[in-house]
Amino acid sequence: MWPRADAVLFAPTTFNSVNAWALGLTGTFVVGVVAEGIGTGVPLVAVPCVNAAYAQHPAFDSSVEILRDAGVTVLYGEGGFVPNQPGQGRPQEYLWGLALDAVEEAWSRREGAVG
Repeated sequence: MWPRADAVLFAPTTFNSVNAWALGLTGTFVVGVVAEGIGTGVPLVAVPCVNAAYAQHPAFDSSVEILRDAGVTVLYGEGGFVPNQPGQGRPQEYLWGLALDAVEEAWSRREGAVG
């Protein structure tokens, strides 16, 4: 039995994981944890890390919207992760600071609602 998390940051989140999570396909432990997190109300933040070619797939935007509609903070698009061209990874520019700030904000909102 794992202790209940105060919040969960799923980052960097792959194309496959975003789509699997949105569909509720829990073939991996981590996707199972975040899928269950939606039902338990734990604050969830996801930061995708996909290239522009993957981002063009019609399922991706739909999956992001499904997760947002379920209450997940998805840092993607304007103000979040913006895909780069395939083969042009920029790991030094990944949004770790923004991601951690979003977790703190999501947790604070939940604590305000609960406490």
